[in-house]
Amino acid sequence: MKNMDELDKKILKMLQKDARLSYTKIAKQVGTSTATVSERVRRLEESGIIEGYSVILNSSKLGITSVIALIYVKPSFSATDVGKKISEMKETCCVYNVAGDTDLIVRFKCLSSFQREECAMLINTVKKIEGIEKITSYLVLNTIKEESQIEL
Repeated sequence: MKNMDELDKKILKMLQKDARLSYTKIAKQVGTSTATVSERVRRLEESGIIEGYSVILNSSKLGITSVIALIYVKPSFSATDVGKKISEMKETCCVYNVAGDTDLIVRFKCLSSFQREECAMLINTVKKIEGIEKITSYLVLNTIKEESQIEL
């Protein structure tokens, strides 16, 4: 969080709660001008702190099934390279290269009305990626908490 002051943090906090807020509304809430908010947001975007804006969908209400996979990469392969291949799949939501017993933790979303079958096919597809030694997968039964906001 280099070069971020309290005003930047206040703006980011508001945008995380509702990215549709106008700069005018944000300015009133944080006690500055609309031009200042506009300039700050532009700078945060250019620096890569703000990567984009999106809608948060409720997967459960859409009937989408989540799968968490622990992926073990063969010692002669790069976990980063294998992770990049996995990240190209449309069902892939998150890919984490981690330290510990496993190399990658991946979250997938199964989108069809035949979720279990699709999830099984998805895992079988992933198993065919070169460099994967083993996959342990978990079907998510219930999401207790899923949060993307960061406390600043």
